[in-house]
Amino acid sequence: MTAPDQLPTEDTQETAPRRASRRKSAVDFRKYTQQIWLAGLGAFSRAEEEGGRLFDSLVKVGEELESKTTDIAENTVGAVEEVREKVSERVIDTKGRVERALDETVSKIGLASHREVIQLTELIERLTIRVEQLTEEVRALRREQESND
Repeated sequence: MTAPDQLPTEDTQETAPRRASRRKSAVDFRKYTQQIWLAGLGAFSRAEEEGGRLFDSLVKVGEELESKTTDIAENTVGAVEEVREKVSERVIDTKGRVERALDETVSKIGLASHREVIQLTELIERLTIRVEQLTEEVRALRREQESND
């Protein structure tokens, strides 16, 4: 410790310019810190304001995009439906031609056509049923005759 009558040494002595410089640095630091804080508040406020506008703008762009893609999808579905109908008509037409050509060829060879085979099958089934009915009637008549003898 130094006595009041003793002069401070150079190590312990702080010069006036040095003290002023330290005070200026502290004031500058506070001022700079305040500016950073204010810049942050300004950025937050602007983001909040522009965020709403940006959101609205994005919604509008999204609606436009959805409208365009919906139109494209509807046009594509319509085109696909038209193509499907045309292909379906051609398939039916081609199938008819093939069946007629096959029937003609089978007829020329002397074989039965598919329709003729179906008709013959139905006829055979009806005849089979009738034969079974007649067989049962004959059995019934024989039993009756045997019981009368």
